[in-house]
Amino acid sequence: MLWRYALFSCVLGMAGLPIYIHAPKYFVEQHEISLASLGLALLLLRGIDFFQDPLLGRLAASTSARGYVPLWIATAFMCFGMVMLFAIPAVTSPILWFCISLVLLFSGFSFAYIRIYALGVEVFGMEGQIKIAKWREAGTLVGICMAAAAPTVLSTYGSNGYKSFALLFCSLIILATFLLTSAFTKKFVNFQNQITSLFPKDAVLQKLLLFVFLNAMPVAVTSTLYLFYVDYVLGLEAVGGLLLILFFLSAASSAPFWTRLAELHGALPVLRFSMLISICSFIWAYNLNTGEVFAFSIICFLTGLSLGADMTLLPAIFAKRLAKTKHDANTGFGIWNFSNKLALALTAGILLPLMEFAGFETQDMRSTLSRDVLTISYAVIPCVLKVLVLIWLQTLIKRDKNL
Repeated sequence: MLWRYALFSCVLGMAGLPIYIHAPKYFVEQHEISLASLGLALLLLRGIDFFQDPLLGRLAASTSARGYVPLWIATAFMCFGMVMLFAIPAVTSPILWFCISLVLLFSGFSFAYIRIYALGVEVFGMEGQIKIAKWREAGTLVGICMAAAAPTVLSTYGSNGYKSFALLFCSLIILATFLLTSAFTKKFVNFQNQITSLFPKDAVLQKLLLFVFLNAMPVAVTSTLYLFYVDYVLGLEAVGGLLLILFFLSAASSAPFWTRLAELHGALPVLRFSMLISICSFIWAYNLNTGEVFAFSIICFLTGLSLGADMTLLPAIFAKRLAKTKHDANTGFGIWNFSNKLALALTAGILLPLMEFAGFETQDMRSTLSRDVLTISYAVIPCVLKVLVLIWLQTLIKRDKNL
């Protein structure tokens, strides 16, 4: 049963973060869309994706009694969106085709993400969350790594790598949905979900959501500036993709380690330990010089370990509390998604103008001032934010020892 859950999470991971890496590059190369138009389109799409999560959580809650029919509809949305994006030439304005494709893809993705996390609460209850998190998050991270490399690998066989990736994804998500349906349908035939308020009223859930929001901010900073730092500070543009895969593989492989520690010592103390690893290793990036690929590889590996703890333990802690308070898991994870994306939007919206104000110039990113501003923003600011999050986590541990 758990491997079916992990397989669905793996394929779902293929439709998430990697698409924001592949899709813009593909459309610029295939349709010669201007970067300005593409940037405005992505801003609009991010806005839609950002605001729809709470609504999708409510929709998932109101349709949960229908079993897996809504999940199949979400799968169809993802398949149509992926095929339109990479496998079918644009039949209208390329930028409009780009927007329609991504709206379909990410609407289906967000709904399926919310529903699969809610299913974990409904099937495994309060006590099984650490166990299921090990399988689910490891699957998700493996899927991210597969999708990051798939178009390049598939193109080596002489085919269109992006088209092959789209068709591969559709085949796998249909298979994964079918296997998940056959494994869990009976458990949900008579399941009646009580729709509660959209935002949790439980004080501990509210504190956890604030922690999720704060903890997402350092990741938002590093993910926004990663390519800039690798290219213009380290001069490692050629291996930037490989280092990113190392980062995610480290996170995926660490999931069993973190869940085992959480079972022995408690999830929140283990999370605190992983955050200390992240801070101590990442501050090292401030002193790196051009070409130090080995040192940065170690940083990617260690911070990947920390991400593995975040992705494995935080959803498990949140899901356990949802089950304990009987708050609807669908709306709960809808707000969870909203919190993560709000952190990303606010961080990018505040950080980038501040960097420009401090002297960072996109026209001359190799100047000494631009490099200094970029290095401080990428290496120091996330560590400062992580320390503040660590302080908030310590208050959670003291007040709510049963989490």
